[in-house]
Amino acid sequence: MFTRIKQGWELTKKAWSVVRQHPSLAKLPLTGGVLAVIAALVLAAPGVFLANAASDATRLVGYGLIALGSYAASFIIIYYNVILAAAANDALEGREPDVAAARQIAKNRIPIIAGWALVSALVSVALSILRDRGGIAGQIAASLGAALWGLVTFLVIPVVALEGIGPIDAIKRSGSLVKGRWGQQVTGNFVIGGIATIFTMLGAAGIIGGVVLMAGGTTWGVLGGVLVVLGLIVAVAASVFGGATRGVFGVALYHFVAEDRALGPFTSAELASTAAARS
Repeated sequence: MFTRIKQGWELTKKAWSVVRQHPSLAKLPLTGGVLAVIAALVLAAPGVFLANAASDATRLVGYGLIALGSYAASFIIIYYNVILAAAANDALEGREPDVAAARQIAKNRIPIIAGWALVSALVSVALSILRDRGGIAGQIAASLGAALWGLVTFLVIPVVALEGIGPIDAIKRSGSLVKGRWGQQVTGNFVIGGIATIFTMLGAAGIIGGVVLMAGGTTWGVLGGVLVVLGLIVAVAASVFGGATRGVFGVALYHFVAEDRALGPFTSAELASTAAARS
């Protein structure tokens, strides 16, 4: 277990080295995240207000706005992840990322992205309903289902960006690729997600601590403000790190499992060493 985590950490460091060499890659998850938040606030926030209204018709409109806002945010994040995958492919192939060309690829994939965002949203809703209404057994099943769904669909974004096939075919393609070499996805994504989560939690703790201190009066106001700012910086940095490194790692893994070749700083030996044998 610890050996796999160490191997995943090495893969994560190499993915981050690609991002450091090409800073334009880090801007994409940041831009996508900001735009997704704006879309959610513009649509979902009024929806939450209307959903608590007395009129059934008004509440229905509110629920519709919440769903629309959630879908719009999901679409934007996926759209920018496709741009990131296309740009990361350039970097891993030894070329300077052409972000403009990557954006054009994403534009050409808009119907596919829209379909994948819808499928992803429907699965999330189904798992949420199972978790909320299925009792303990439902919560366990939903957690296992979410983990399996994340595993099977990990390569959907690279598949959409580089192959341009539809959302259902992309899920099948991702699942078939992951089946053969699932160890890389588990260890690499686990480490990337774990690091991003830790720093996000630190950022959130800083924000909460800052708010508490600011509420304590003028004496602690300055320190509280500093903690809030630092917390926001750490949380944003964690989001950028997680999004960019996952994007690079996903494209590298796609090429390895689909074409049996290692690109960029990754080697076939270290990628293969994390693969788990299938029973």
